[in-house]
Amino acid sequence: MSMELQIIRTPRPPEAYLGPIADLNREAGYPTTIGDLRRRIQELPEGDRLIMALDGESLIGYAHLRVIHDLFGEESVELVSIIVRKANRRQGVGRRLVAAAETWASQSGKARLLIRTEILRTEAHAFFVALGYDETSTSIDFIRDLSIARRAEAPTQPPEPLDQDLEAPL
Repeated sequence: MSMELQIIRTPRPPEAYLGPIADLNREAGYPTTIGDLRRRIQELPEGDRLIMALDGESLIGYAHLRVIHDLFGEESVELVSIIVRKANRRQGVGRRLVAAAETWASQSGKARLLIRTEILRTEAHAFFVALGYDETSTSIDFIRDLSIARRAEAPTQPPEPLDQDLEAPL
């Protein structure tokens, strides 16, 4: 299969690509509507960048980049997400997206490119190691759906101490 891969970097994707981005998200297991995507893009920090991989006019992958600031290291770029259409994997698309991310981070004067991936995505781990990245840590994310907590009308409360005097000893 012949591919004419073009890489485009943009702060916000053109409207015509919202449907294909939503399709890629759904293919990767992240349910997304065009409306959701439009709202999320509008809410992104101004410094975020999207790198799109196109074969002709068809979007076949993207990478989302964000500049991060923390107290323990120099300003860095985080590869928030990278998705390549399943039919186009193992064709150099992901490699080109990561290279474009590295180029943008370097040209922006950032100290490093940080990539996080879920522990179960072992193919992604092997891909990043093959690109020369070092595994530096493992972590577990804890998330609480606050809309569910609001419906329950109360945040998690510590258990109340048991009243030891409720029953007389036998």
